[in-house]
Amino acid sequence: MEDVAAALKQTVWYQLYLVGGRDCALSAIERAKAAGFSALVVTIDTPVAGMRERDIRNGVKELLGDNFVSKLPFVSQLLIKPSWFARFLADGGLMKFQNVVIPGKGPMLYTDVTAALEDSVVSWGDLKWIQRAGGGPIVIKGVHTADDARRAVDVGAKALVVSNHGGRQLDNVAPTLRILPEVVASVGDHIEVLLDGGIRRGSDIIKALCLGARAVMVGRAYAYGLGAAGGAGVARAIEILRADLIRTLKLLGCPSVAELDQSYIDVAADWSVVRSASGSC
Repeated sequence: MEDVAAALKQTVWYQLYLVGGRDCALSAIERAKAAGFSALVVTIDTPVAGMRERDIRNGVKELLGDNFVSKLPFVSQLLIKPSWFARFLADGGLMKFQNVVIPGKGPMLYTDVTAALEDSVVSWGDLKWIQRAGGGPIVIKGVHTADDARRAVDVGAKALVVSNHGGRQLDNVAPTLRILPEVVASVGDHIEVLLDGGIRRGSDIIKALCLGARAVMVGRAYAYGLGAAGGAGVARAIEILRADLIRTLKLLGCPSVAELDQSYIDVAADWSVVRSASGSC
């Protein structure tokens, strides 16, 4: 496991969605390899989009569609904010997904996320050709049950990410921190386990490490920093998390993250129970 951890630390990861189909994904993998990415993070937890009520209310599907008549009830949203609409048009209008290049068509146009996700469902069988094309380590993101964790080991993934896609797809889905202990217990030392979702403070990182995660993902903190102040904002977000992590270690009387374990937190007794559930793929 130490060799696996060292190898993952030395790689640059590329997050792969199968939006656009297999040929599009293969093209993306080749571009990623050419750019120096040597590990693929395959997202498996969104076969369809959740009930995005705000998008329904705002007419996102209609505004992105080709039917002009269906757009009319929602046009007023644009007209009451003329300065915003002018900046939107000056910036090029609807974005294109430059990382999703459809063969023969170019970058994928901005589209309704529900339709895009339904066309990009991942199955366990897909991981075989993805591994062959990538030629490097595979990280499976979106594991939420012990059964899927064991399947990730069986297909040869080098790491998995316990994730529920931010908890915004399925109402009342279990928090990732709640699922983490059973995933760790189900795979032992056979695979690296990471956690994604809900990390907002250094103390959140401490909790995840205490429950067995090898590392955490903090993409939202990075995004907040980037939106606020560019590269300097990202650096500041990392600094805030690091300072809070060190402060929490000191308050716990723990000398380092390597010494963290469940003795530093209170855990409900049933959190360590390994459940059997249907797969995420």
